[in-house]
Amino acid sequence: MSAENGTVERVENGWAWVRADRTAGCGHCGHKGACNMIEGTDHMLVKASNNAEAGVGDNVELFLSTKTRMKSMLILYILPVVGLLVGALSGGSLSRTFGLNENFGILIFTFAGLVLAFVLVRVLGTRMDTKQELTPIVSRVIRRARSGSGSGKARIERPVSRLPDGGPCCSS
Repeated sequence: MSAENGTVERVENGWAWVRADRTAGCGHCGHKGACNMIEGTDHMLVKASNNAEAGVGDNVELFLSTKTRMKSMLILYILPVVGLLVGALSGGSLSRTFGLNENFGILIFTFAGLVLAFVLVRVLGTRMDTKQELTPIVSRVIRRARSGSGSGKARIERPVSRLPDGGPCCSS
């Protein structure tokens, strides 16, 4: 299970835009510029499914399953390497089959394997996005924002017990 804490910036149609602190892993990520980083800060905005019905200003916990993280890392990092290796290793025999210079054939088939792997990464990523497998979930409200009415005390909420797919979530 992967959980991060953040503060809800805005809520719209079942979604919560959560301002989360950048984790230590972001510092080493080569794609940190591609995510919704807030300029000049160590925060990012994350669009998450608002299962806990959090409101603006609430301190919440974001959840993304370990299975989803591992699957996406395998697709993103391992699949291109496999495509590169398959293209390179099959390049020699395929170049002889097609009557190409062996070195040129290895180069062409290595590049073709890499391109095909990236196309597959794109297709699998789009499929995961369509199924909303990559979407973080607001699993629970840690502390409600203070409102103008009431006692002014923060309330601790119970976590959501089920994910949208019916699987168990982060019960404490």
